[in-house]
Amino acid sequence: MTFQVAVIGIDGSGKSTLARALPMVLSAECGVVAGASGDEMWVFGPDQDHLAPGFEPLGLPLAARIARACRRLAKRLSGNPRVYPYLKLGHMMFQDDAAKSVAQRYGCDVMVSDCNLVLSAMGRASNYRRAGGHERSRVEDLRRVFEFLVEGAPLPEDSARRLPSLDAAGAVATLARTLGFDGVWLPDAVVFLDVTPEVALERVAARGGARDRHENLADMTRARETYLKALAALKAYRPSTAVDVIDTTSLSAREVLDHAVELLRDRVARRGVNSQQQVLGAPAGETARRAVSPAYLAHHLVPRFFAGAWREPFFLLSPMGRLLLREGYSAGVMREIYDARDPNLFERIFLGYALHRAVADRLEILVANIEPDLTWRLEQHSRVRILTAPSGFAYDVLRPLESIAAERPELMQRVELVAADLDPHGELASPLKARAARLGIDIQLLKGDLTAPEMQARIADHGPYDVALFVGLSSWLPRPEAIRHLRMLAANLRRDGVLVTDCFSPAAYSAGGRQLGYRAHYYSPSLYRCLLERCGFDGAGAEVESGRDRINHVVLAEPLRVQRAPTTYARTGNVAPPAHAIGTA
Repeated sequence: MTFQVAVIGIDGSGKSTLARALPMVLSAECGVVAGASGDEMWVFGPDQDHLAPGFEPLGLPLAARIARACRRLAKRLSGNPRVYPYLKLGHMMFQDDAAKSVAQRYGCDVMVSDCNLVLSAMGRASNYRRAGGHERSRVEDLRRVFEFLVEGAPLPEDSARRLPSLDAAGAVATLARTLGFDGVWLPDAVVFLDVTPEVALERVAARGGARDRHENLADMTRARETYLKALAALKAYRPSTAVDVIDTTSLSAREVLDHAVELLRDRVARRGVNSQQQVLGAPAGETARRAVSPAYLAHHLVPRFFAGAWREPFFLLSPMGRLLLREGYSAGVMREIYDARDPNLFERIFLGYALHRAVADRLEILVANIEPDLTWRLEQHSRVRILTAPSGFAYDVLRPLESIAAERPELMQRVELVAADLDPHGELASPLKARAARLGIDIQLLKGDLTAPEMQARIADHGPYDVALFVGLSSWLPRPEAIRHLRMLAANLRRDGVLVTDCFSPAAYSAGGRQLGYRAHYYSPSLYRCLLERCGFDGAGAEVESGRDRINHVVLAEPLRVQRAPTTYARTGNVAPPAHAIGTA
């Protein structure tokens, strides 16, 4: 059984940001397969991701597509008070059904949902008051609402008289049961992000864009108070549900994520592990065989033929493509892409593949960003220590240094380069040493597994670093290992140092890679920023630049320079609303 977690709160509380990042971190740190259900659907695994926007190897349930349509319509008709509630609640109903279906289809141990139909209907109901006054509702009335929405039990007249209108919520819940959708359920755990309405409105305004008609002080105050009462009623209705409240008023997104992970860690760890062997890239020797398998042809090549997959069979006809099939995306393959000159027809087909265009774009972005940063550091400091791990042939750092050396050769005496790589083919040491010698820079080569404790200790021994590069491996490295590596980098960067890294978003190439046996992780820039925050970097302030296809994203992030301020959060086994909230729904 999947452990269902719902993140709820008024607009501006940060629930959407947390609901997307929380399962990624839980998967990496608790060893579980965790899904995220919201405007986007994700399924994160410790050693590979199974579902992401644009990467749906087992497809998406119909409910997820209907939820998107309802959300778009609700946004368009947000000013219509008669239609909007039905569309918004319909959006949440289909989204909750999709959460259940995706969890089953992709084998999720944990599913984290952005909102929950039943709880959100109760929280929003206060914004749709009946005409005229009515008595104030009680916690017992809200407990009856759970029976009404979840079980379909009639709502007692005395409770109905004290409650805001539940016509829209009741109609949507009835529709779900009639059509057989599993969209009306209560989660196993609730994380309520509490925030003062004033702060929430400031955050909403900072986002820009058109406001929802309920994004005003009066409506958000009522919604917050009703949510608090609903949580107390939930504990009365189903005591087994874990309810946690985090006051986010003065917390950053990083601190909210930290608190949520700690609240859920023990519960999630008990769910068991959908473990899989951790592999970098594809299993050796299997890629070429899988390229002619019926599964690859039927599930990727044919359906995605006009999305760029047509190029893939031609890889066999170019030296670059054959090298890729033998070695995966090795340093040698990267060098072939970077150094391509006057390619023939089949090589142009290979280089025009979206992922390979992204790799070429990445080098241009890296060089353009690293050169001015290194120039400034070399002018300011007598010694600048650079780490590149994995190094590959270090084009991303050596090209900027060569450009600087052409104008200011005397600055090269200040450079100390540490290059670390597994170097499985034994081809890196000689060209790296030769290129460094031509520049006149000091280079230290470290060969070994970057994830091994002894290798990380060797890297730390050469620190601290002014610039650290972690490029080309975030998608291939199992996420727990990537987190350990990033944390090591954060601990060994100078206070004014910078991390240069990158991430890949899913696209048509992702499905082909999976069919060929590659295991990979995918990130949007916002998700990768959250990961960097978790590892000790200023992810919120990170600079991001993307290539032409928006597949690869180069990220420059500084280490966090401030100590975490002491914060408090409430872990509430028995939730009682504050005195001022009683009887206000």
